[in-house]
Amino acid sequence: MGIKAKQAQKGKGLTVVKQALDNRKPIPIYFALPYKDILNKKGHPILLADDTYADMLNLPGKDLDFLNAEGDKSSNAIIADFHQLLSVYVEDFDIFVSQLPADTRIQQASWGQELVRVESQLNSGDLDDRHYQQLLMMRQTILQEINIEKNVVGDIKHQEYTAVLYGKTLAALDKNRRDFMAHAGMAFTPEPVSINRKKMVMYQINNPGETLELEEK
Repeated sequence: MGIKAKQAQKGKGLTVVKQALDNRKPIPIYFALPYKDILNKKGHPILLADDTYADMLNLPGKDLDFLNAEGDKSSNAIIADFHQLLSVYVEDFDIFVSQLPADTRIQQASWGQELVRVESQLNSGDLDDRHYQQLLMMRQTILQEINIEKNVVGDIKHQEYTAVLYGKTLAALDKNRRDFMAHAGMAFTPEPVSINRKKMVMYQINNPGETLELEEK
């Protein structure tokens, strides 16, 4: 996130640092990523103010402190692949860091499918009492898990890394996206970003103090 700080008066110590932090102002997204619209085309590319294009890819974070130093999936391998990406991918790109709600819709859908299966068995009518009670307990557990996943969306935020790629034309943008994903190696595992997620990332860059919520579908 771009941050613009007012020039602090000369001085020493933590007071000066605190004043500089207190005086900082967020750069609006139309400065950090000057855009006109998100297009209703495949992949929902972003039309920038200068009539060029941009797109976003989600970059799942990797905690290098908890990885082995050596090996195919080690921290050293990830760092080496990142250096390789910077050497091979020569087009411009930015990485924005944002705090977004945890997206648990996939987990909720999975539990929902399990709930349908259990309720179907409960309604079969061909159950002994022991099996029926077991299914009731399973149903209660599933409902509790679904409720937990729904609460996570409202209560838990996670740090999300988003790569922004650029192209002078839509064809160039598509090529740059393919090249970035091909050269990412183990440094990143880039994932497409939905249009709703793009709007959330762009909104939070411009409004860093506000709480965001996932839209229900």
